[in-house]
Amino acid sequence: MESLPSAHQPVRVTLAHECELVTHGFTDMLTPYAARVTVVRAERDGTAPLDVDLTLHDSLAGLHLVPGPQASLAIPHGGRLVTYTWNPRPDLVDLALSSGAYGCLSKNLPAANLVAGLEAIHRGQVIVEYGTRPQPHQARPSSGPEGLLTPRESEIVTLITRGLDNFSIAREASLSINSVKSHIRAAYRKMGVSSRSQAVLWGVRNGYLEEEPTSPVVALTG
Repeated sequence: MESLPSAHQPVRVTLAHECELVTHGFTDMLTPYAARVTVVRAERDGTAPLDVDLTLHDSLAGLHLVPGPQASLAIPHGGRLVTYTWNPRPDLVDLALSSGAYGCLSKNLPAANLVAGLEAIHRGQVIVEYGTRPQPHQARPSSGPEGLLTPRESEIVTLITRGLDNFSIAREASLSINSVKSHIRAAYRKMGVSSRSQAVLWGVRNGYLEEEPTSPVVALTG
């Protein structure tokens, strides 16, 4: 059973089946944030402990094409499963989210962004972070179905796909919270979705994420 988010306890995270270099680097990088994130070491064989809030696993390592239904991210884990990868290509992010991951975080993320992403996933948001973030009010037009959403709805769906909550969307889009909710309801009807996670997955599939990371898309196994 997943533990409920707490404003007073750090998020307990672990890396499953990860190489020693990444494990030590991850731990050292998050040490200054110990009040917000506690890193729990995996077993010697890489097996993740179950008494954690989030299990990070590079589910996309070595993948270059979206595999068939036999590809599953159903690895033993505690709490919510998060894909932590060098390979956050949109089609592979789609695979991760549709296979049960609660988020996809790039290994290129700086510590502050990584911590914020982990906390947001722990709170129940679906987060996709390529390692880049556009400036406010510069959400680019989507490559989704032409004419399906209005420009304002497209902007809001872009922000939803980036993992922002309604209050953050209202701040970035200079709208009232009620206007944001109204646009979201209208967009959901047109998209044929009924939940935040479905909306994020729809956004990933229809090009509502910002451009891919500038770092080479190379799958590192280890």
